[in-house]
Amino acid sequence: MSAGINSGLARRVGGLVARPGPAVSHAEGIHLVADLRHQVGKAFGYVSEITDLEQAAAQAASTQTVVVDRRGLVRSLIATVQSLTAPIWTDEDMSWLARQIASGQIGGLTGVLAYRVLGHYDPFHVGPAGQPGRIVLTAPNILRFERELDADPTDFHLWVALHEATHAVQFAAAPWLVGWMRGRFAALIDADAEPANPKRALAAVKKLPELFADQGSPLPAAQLLSPEQSRLLAQLAAAMSVLEGHADVIMDAVGPKIVKTLEQLRPRFEARRVARGRFERAVRRLAGIEAKTAQYVQGAAFVRAGLAALGHEGFNAVFEAPSNLPTAAEMDDPPAWIERIRGLDR
Repeated sequence: MSAGINSGLARRVGGLVARPGPAVSHAEGIHLVADLRHQVGKAFGYVSEITDLEQAAAQAASTQTVVVDRRGLVRSLIATVQSLTAPIWTDEDMSWLARQIASGQIGGLTGVLAYRVLGHYDPFHVGPAGQPGRIVLTAPNILRFERELDADPTDFHLWVALHEATHAVQFAAAPWLVGWMRGRFAALIDADAEPANPKRALAAVKKLPELFADQGSPLPAAQLLSPEQSRLLAQLAAAMSVLEGHADVIMDAVGPKIVKTLEQLRPRFEARRVARGRFERAVRRLAGIEAKTAQYVQGAAFVRAGLAALGHEGFNAVFEAPSNLPTAAEMDDPPAWIERIRGLDR
């Protein structure tokens, strides 16, 4: 029987971990929500124009957009995890106690994420009418960043909306991508990992202090993966890097004519990404957020190289089939992927 995580427990833990958002008046909150929805609607037109993915953008323009608080983001993230784990974690292969522990850990992680994430696109969500995908924007975090960056609200809202709208267009352009990701995730969980290896576990524990130092060591949990799990994770990481990098490039490609303060916004935002205390960086590395930030950087460099060589029309081959996704090696060697794509008979 499929069960997945205990979503109720995870939501309770995540809600406790998530901190309250910044103070906001009722009128300011209503205006913030309305403007975020408005900017998402505008963003699809710009994404369509920039990416040459007109048909996918037209399809994605009907994507549901919800604006939530931090606990709402926790619920959304847990729903995504539940949809992925329910077919995999069954009563037969996961004990009740193990499920409760895993659910509490997932809840705590989503609570940490709820303090930082501006928004996300959930490709696994299915709406009431069967429509796929959903854009989720976290109003308290957007407002906090907007204030910390001293950003123009309209520009910042559109900038954030462009990133999530690009993700919606990507998945509309690659309808196979949801199934591919589900398959890789299931294979990652089911992969024959080595039984608990004391030496590797000890090595991972010994690396914990490095989290609090300014060292680029890998996440300790990664030391516990089997070779097959590492291979599958590398495939998923390469795909996610392309998606995140593509969205990051598109959100800047609109230019200052559309986002008038773009030239000031990007450097302020990047400075805020790196200006963190040692403890916060440690928490972020444990939560895997630093890895996601690295995805933006590596993915954006890969996408820029691909666009420079192939243009948007040629680069969009990446959305045509799973075999067109870059390998982990090609992420470090964009010319190799470019030559492979050029050699396709499309």
